[in-house]
Amino acid sequence: MNTLLNQIIIAMPHMQDERFIKSVIFICEHNSYGAIGLIINKRMKEDFSSDVIFELNQKTDFKIKKNIPLYFGGPVSTERGIILHDMSISKNNSVKISDNLFMSSHIDSLKFIQSNKKCSYKFMMGYSGWSPGQLESEIEKGDWVIQETSSDFIFNDDTQMWDIAIGSFGVEISNFSAHGGSA
Repeated sequence: MNTLLNQIIIAMPHMQDERFIKSVIFICEHNSYGAIGLIINKRMKEDFSSDVIFELNQKTDFKIKKNIPLYFGGPVSTERGIILHDMSISKNNSVKISDNLFMSSHIDSLKFIQSNKKCSYKFMMGYSGWSPGQLESEIEKGDWVIQETSSDFIFNDDTQMWDIAIGSFGVEISNFSAHGGSA
């Protein structure tokens, strides 16, 4: 399988793991060591605020100007904040995923996005990870479908993101089987 980097995977209706039901995951890394992705459509009930920074034991005097929507990025390292953003902030503070997508966990990145109205971003808690071959196996079993994506879609705050993504295949969702399997 070619790399899934910069694509989304969409959970099929039969997904049983409640952490991934109706998930849309942006794949940030995919190689022989496994895969890393961020769930981009699971907004948490609370927002990211100065209180959250305190709870994460971040040593900073930085105060968040406004509450930032907070997303569940996945079940791995849920105490870690990750910012997915569309502008290069600093070579030292951000990891380039593609020409227009970057990832960071640095407080300076948070300061930048707070002061730059043109920067699109999502703030995640945790990430999703797969060991070598695990994601490929789940795709072969029919648990996920793969789709090209755009930064406009990624930074969309639409609560119907999964419906839009799965519906883009032009197939009525009620026609999908409630069970995965293999032929």
